[in-house]
Amino acid sequence: MKNKKANKDHKLQFRFSADAVERLDGLKNKTYSSTRAEVVRNALRLYESFMEQTGKGYSVQLVKDEERITVVPLI
Repeated sequence: MKNKKANKDHKLQFRFSADAVERLDGLKNKTYSSTRAEVVRNALRLYESFMEQTGKGYSVQLVKDEERITVVPLI
């Protein structure tokens, strides 16, 4: 039998500055997300993956044509 608590959604509340809400809404529109929560969940997945890979010694780069920008991890 599966643990019911493990599959239960949790409602969380965050306090954001007006600027952060504006940025969040901007990302919501740019990514065609249906909710702010969807933006936060996607950002969490991306950050989690970023931390996992940099923890293994990989670096993350943004590449455009011949230009490369290495992203510095936020640890």
